[in-house]
Amino acid sequence: MRVTTPAFVIRRVRWSESSLIITLYSLDFGRISVIAKGVLRPKNSFFGQTELFSCAEYTLSRRERRSLDTAIDISVLDYSNSIRIDPVAYAFSCLFVEYMLNIITGTEPSHSTYHLLRNVLFFFGEGKSYWPVLCSGLEKLLRLSGHAVEVTLCTKCGRDADNSLFWNPLSGGTVCAECTTGEDRVPAGFLEFLRKSKITSLGEIQKLKLWKGGFQQTFNILREFTEIHYDMRMKLKSLSIVEDLDNA
Repeated sequence: MRVTTPAFVIRRVRWSESSLIITLYSLDFGRISVIAKGVLRPKNSFFGQTELFSCAEYTLSRRERRSLDTAIDISVLDYSNSIRIDPVAYAFSCLFVEYMLNIITGTEPSHSTYHLLRNVLFFFGEGKSYWPVLCSGLEKLLRLSGHAVEVTLCTKCGRDADNSLFWNPLSGGTVCAECTTGEDRVPAGFLEFLRKSKITSLGEIQKLKLWKGGFQQTFNILREFTEIHYDMRMKLKSLSIVEDLDNA
């Protein structure tokens, strides 16, 4: 069966001397793995069309009981050159996609997730406010994946916890003063940022400011939350590069 769908390249692995296995996040089929045969040959019609973060219309051959599709035709919609020529944009894009690969493992399609990825990469390509876009993008990604961070209600009793700074990642977020049993406190700015992220577009969220190191702390809290709820330890290779560039 042949199908066509727009998709972003989110990982590339060499399959042979001239071919790749690429991981796509597609509009119609979610996360899928595709063989792109001969794509590394300079004279191949697909040469240069499967760069990381590029978006293209993929025509695929799909067969039942096969975990890999085969790329038959690729028509690039956006090469995302602005990301690849900027080391900082590239590093942040790698970090977001690496995070995404850890938590989006199934093949269920999600138009909302596809458009979130598109928007995150767009704003990274714009070269502005990388940290707020990253942190808000992760909050939205967690929400779309079914693991929303609760920052308004108590995760133990369900009552209003707007004024509470008590935090329990295992129970899902904020805890009111009446229910706390020794939970850690988190900065008020962290909670306010996440509340705004839930109702604000990435275009608006990138204008928000936190205290020095606030976005890094927000990222770390979200990472801990993710690792607890997905029962895994994420090895984010891109994070050290982002931190090095951030401290340069």
